[in-house]
Amino acid sequence: MEMLSDLQSLLIGLIGWAATTLMLENASRLTVTDRRVMSVFSWTIWMIPAFGALVLQGLLNTYTAVLYVCITTLALGVIMVVGISRRTHTRS
Repeated sequence: MEMLSDLQSLLIGLIGWAATTLMLENASRLTVTDRRVMSVFSWTIWMIPAFGALVLQGLLNTYTAVLYVCITTLALGVIMVVGISRRTHTRS
C-alpha cells in the first residue's frame, strides 16, 4: 500500500495527460498531425512534475528521472510518427 502512495504522482501525471489528449481530440481546428504533436508535447509537460515528485521523495535521482522522461517521450514520438506514416501510406 505504501508503494501506491509513492507512485501517486505518476498516476496524476497519466490522468492529466489522458485528459489533455481527450481534450485535443475534440479540437476541431487542429489537424490530426497537430493533435498528435501536441499530445507528445503534453506528455512531456505532465511527466516532468510527475517524475520530479519522485525525485523529491528520494525514490529516483535526477539523472534517472530525466532519462525516463526523455526515453518515454521519444518512444511516444516514434509511435506517433509510425501512426502518421501508416495512415498516409494507406490512403494512396
